[in-house]
Amino acid sequence: MMIPIVMVAIEGINILLLLGLLYVYIGTYRKVKSQFTLGLIFFTSAFLLKSIMLMGTIGIIYRFLDTTVDFRGAPLILLLVNVIECAGLITLLKISMD
Repeated sequence: MMIPIVMVAIEGINILLLLGLLYVYIGTYRKVKSQFTLGLIFFTSAFLLKSIMLMGTIGIIYRFLDTTVDFRGAPLILLLVNVIECAGLITLLKISMD
């Protein structure tokens, strides 16, 4: 089943994008000391923690559970959510870097 591998790969890309956003936001915070930028740092950190935890969860589910279990399309829905999140993070990083 390719879905778990693709999900982990996309989540890995999301982690890299979030690290890029953190780098940009921390740099901006050092310059302007804005509360809004500090909020963006905390928001991005929360998403980063979620992505790290999700990547571990995907590995645990597909490694230790019976892979013949029918999840009724849930992996495909999660994959779609990860792809949409990745597109949003790419857009946000591009805008933040300008």
